[in-house]
Amino acid sequence: MQVILLERVSKLGQMGDVVDVKPGYARNFLLPQGKAQTASETNIAAFEKQKISTRGPKFRN
Repeated sequence: MQVILLERVSKLGQMGDVVDVKPGYARNFLLPQGKAQTASETNIAAFEKQKISTRGPKFRN
């Protein structure tokens, strides 16, 4: 199962990384604690848009 990390998770990755984890780990730990969200196309696009808006205008293309 692919998830987008919403914060740094030890031994897994940094915020914004799309990682592949076992479904049980995602369902029982990452998703309920708000550390990740499922990596659907919609969620990836929304996360990228949010990441660009938080950087500020000088980093936009």
